[in-house]
Amino acid sequence: MRKLTALLTVVLVLMLGFGGWFYLGGTLRGEVAIQSAPAADYPEAFGAVRSIVEGGTAPQVLDGGSLSEDPSPYRLMDINVTLSNRGLFPAEWLHISMEGAPGDIAVYAVTGEGSDVAARDSVTVNLKLVTTAAPDAPRRIAIQYYVHGMKREIIVV
Repeated sequence: MRKLTALLTVVLVLMLGFGGWFYLGGTLRGEVAIQSAPAADYPEAFGAVRSIVEGGTAPQVLDGGSLSEDPSPYRLMDINVTLSNRGLFPAEWLHISMEGAPGDIAVYAVTGEGSDVAARDSVTVNLKLVTTAAPDAPRRIAIQYYVHGMKREIIVV
């Protein structure tokens, strides 16, 4: 009976070790870099953004979803999120969504959604935002992904 107990204890320790290794080995880390410019400095780009938002093809509408023709109250923001996977398992099928600050109008472009982050690698995803809020206003970016079929999520602030 003692041998069976010792064997089962070893099996339990191995299972817990592999479970922890799997869980911790599939966690992404994110770093944010933001660039911002007044929309009035880029009237052609603002016109394109306005047509995307007004046309209903923006990936995510945050507040209202309508823009005036005057670009002066708006800012165009470029948000880069560098995702690092230090684990041994790939993170697959990235899904990116933003919880904006008051004054954020819409995310009008997302690059990197649906992509993967290979094990021991990093990728950069990009969100383009039109806003009336300050560039340093608090925003949360939720990134969902899968590791061997298990859904995971990180929040990058």
